[in-house]
Amino acid sequence: MIHKSDFKKRPKTIEYWRNPTKSEIKFGYGAIHYREFDFDFCFDENGFRRDAFILREDRMKYHYVGAEYFTTSRYKAKWLDYDVWSEKTSKKKR
Repeated sequence: MIHKSDFKKRPKTIEYWRNPTKSEIKFGYGAIHYREFDFDFCFDENGFRRDAFILREDRMKYHYVGAEYFTTSRYKAKWLDYDVWSEKTSKKKR
């Protein structure tokens, strides 16, 4: 498990991937989709990196880029609100 303290130089974002939906495949967008999330969002309350999570805004399961598919297909992901999280952190910075 990777902890926040393992990063000597913190990147601004961390990349995650998701599988395409059936409608995306139907319309020819069947590749794996990638999305970047803020560094702090990618870690749980104990400071460990999230291997996978489900966003409430699009109901899609995102996996860490370094994770293999066969290990993530059975992983129980938590539901997360990215917009709510980013609003909370932006209020703290003010």
